Amino acid sequence: MLALKFLFLILGLGLFGGAAILVAYDVYMAARLRWLLEQAGADSASPEKRLDTSRPFGPVRWRLARHLALAGIVPVLLSLSIAVVPDGSAGIRVSQLFGARPATLYPGVHLLMPLVDTLVLYDTREHVYTTAAASSPKTETEVLTVQAREGLNLGMAVSVRYRLDPARLGSIHQNLPQPVGDQVVGPVVSTTYRQLAPNYETREIFAIKREELRSKAAEAIKTRLASDGIIVREVLLRDIQLPAEYARGL
Repeated sequence: MLALKFLFLILGLGLFGGAAILVAYDVYMAARLRWLLEQAGADSASPEKRLDTSRPFGPVRWRLARHLALAGIVPVLLSLSIAVVPDGSAGIRVSQLFGARPATLYPGVHLLMPLVDTLVLYDTREHVYTTAAASSPKTETEVLTVQAREGLNLGMAVSVRYRLDPARLGSIHQNLPQPVGDQVVGPVVSTTYRQLAPNYETREIFAIKREELRSKAAEAIKTRLASDGIIVREVLLRDIQLPAEYARGL
């Protein structure tokens, strides 16, 4: 179908180009003929034998050029009306008149209203949002720091696997800032862990109740993001960075 789309586009551009070339050719031939006749008239011995170069020579075929241009509009519009959604993506129609349309366009070929509708694609495959437990010059990953009950700061390396709900792309497009990972998932993950961590002591977070904290955070993150059309598959707590003095004491 992509080949047909490009075929229509090439055909339309070819007709437009043919109209332009036709007009340019006729203008050039008329100017060339006029110049030759002027040269011949200037070389004539008698003024009576000079040719009249004031009259037009070789009229420009404006009508044919106009028909070619009008014919070129049809395949161009047909090309603009064909939209292809690739695998691993989904899209929505955004109308210049009515805004985002609620229906989701799944992988395949779809028809749009040319010059009115545009196709906006979203990647519906799984994404991974990660945080780091400590800053590193080798990576720009956001550092997640939480505070335990004693007031000690701990770094947490968290990974969240998520994807966009294809059925709610219209709402996501209208309501959520982009990119979703940095603007929506990241703040929710950070806020959730910072709200839950003060309920535990440092030793509990590090060992005794580590899985409990992860489980509660995962449930809260899934619930919050589900309301925005983001499906969370898994929340992992990969590493915990203890304060240096506390770690030496251990």
